Amino acid sequence: MADSADGSQAAGEQEARETGSILNFMAAKKVGTAMWVMRWYTIFLSIQYMFFCSAFDMAQYFQRAMLANGIVCALRLHQRVPEFRFSRHHLALLLQEDSAHYLIYSLIFLASHPITIALMPVAVFALLHACSFTRQMLDMHGPNSYFMARKLINHVAKHQATLFRFIALNEVLVLPTICVMLIMGRAAIFAPFLYYKFVQYRYLSKRNPYSRIIFYELRLALEHMSRSPNCPAFLGSLVARVIIIVTKLAPSIQQQQ
Repeated sequence: MADSADGSQAAGEQEARETGSILNFMAAKKVGTAMWVMRWYTIFLSIQYMFFCSAFDMAQYFQRAMLANGIVCALRLHQRVPEFRFSRHHLALLLQEDSAHYLIYSLIFLASHPITIALMPVAVFALLHACSFTRQMLDMHGPNSYFMARKLINHVAKHQATLFRFIALNEVLVLPTICVMLIMGRAAIFAPFLYYKFVQYRYLSKRNPYSRIIFYELRLALEHMSRSPNCPAFLGSLVARVIIIVTKLAPSIQQQQ
């Protein structure tokens, strides 16, 4: 059954390429099209939240963006691991997927107070993947079609590594932000613990090394700052202790093997 379904989808994609129709391409890749629509919707909600909504509407746009991202992650996770089984081994396979990580991420923030920095990774990931799928759609009309749209997409692709680093940095900075909001009474008491697990999963990600890179670079920067003669002794000692604690909390890469 799975082979016949894959064969029919491949035939549909081939037909779309031959006819050069974007609509045929979208019909042949229904799940991909659904994710593409939800990603643009996430981008719209993020822009609305950051620039145009009032203080009373912030939670509404924030939660809708997280819900849209959760739907996309669930669809992507179904693509990556189509057969679901209630077993420890299968759960371990699911948790190795980046889409599972961000499904957990969406669930953590779905009912929380709006946190702008937490919305950044969701919006940037949506932009990267939406641009990638849009390029595939434009290719149906030839590699030189829609020049201005391709120029914008190529500009995003050119800075893809920088955007991934930006996402990873935000993932790291959200954890202390949640802890501060917990002290202020604006975050659920279990949120820091769940988010700590999310950071662990991102650190162990097989497909995305940027979290490990950012942690390494932050450690080097903090060590350099703590050893600077201009840094007060108490601050340097505090930074050194924080580095030791974080290093002990870091999961071993061997855990994912």
